[in-house]
Amino acid sequence: MQRTTKITTAVVVVAIAGLVAVAAPAVIGAAPAVVDAGSWVSERFAAEPSTAPTSRAEKTEQGGLVDLGDGISVPAGGPGDCTTNAFINIYRDDGSPMHAKLLGELVEMGASELASGPVTLDAAGEIFSYEVQAGDSLIAIGERFCVDYVTVSSFNHVRGNEPISPGDTLYLRPDPTLPFVDIYGPYNAEPGSSTIPYYDGVAAFSTAVATADLGAARWLWKRLEKDMHPETAAVITQALSDDDLPLLRRLFP
Repeated sequence: MQRTTKITTAVVVVAIAGLVAVAAPAVIGAAPAVVDAGSWVSERFAAEPSTAPTSRAEKTEQGGLVDLGDGISVPAGGPGDCTTNAFINIYRDDGSPMHAKLLGELVEMGASELASGPVTLDAAGEIFSYEVQAGDSLIAIGERFCVDYVTVSSFNHVRGNEPISPGDTLYLRPDPTLPFVDIYGPYNAEPGSSTIPYYDGVAAFSTAVATADLGAARWLWKRLEKDMHPETAAVITQALSDDDLPLLRRLFP
């Protein structure tokens, strides 16, 4: 996930042509009109091998499920030692771009051996993002903040079984007014068409943003723009025009 190499136009061409999209589907099928977070995550992400304590299953059996809204239910009690459980819901209403929002509330349970990094707060003093440290585990990060780690992974564009890396920023509190960029499915792609060029293009664009190479990002955007929902494309185009790297990093973590 961490990207440290500055992109040039020549390298970008090679990246788009040669990257192997291990986690991406090779072709796109007919997409449903409405996508809920559960199906979006389950279709696109393999679960990290679980090292969660067995007490979570016991909590579920004893306490059942808690409805967080939007049709999302989570195990009562939360991950690890949490007594609550938050969830990042990635969704799309018919005809609109995808968005994400936090259901439930993040709770700081304190640093642990596998989740020892610093936390950034937003202007309201609420948990906003987390900086990954060496040896960190997504499961442990979820347990530290009482949030479903799979949805943290999907919201932050962690690709398949790709590990998180020291220095990565994991955003924990989505802005529901911003679109969510689907790294796997081009907008209005024809069923049966390959998704790999789009997947590789988004990966290269994300690298350009992470390395603050706005020249490469603008060059790539000329090829990616047509594959984005028009409302999403408008936000990205404006961010590129404004040199708004913080916003671009949130859209392409």
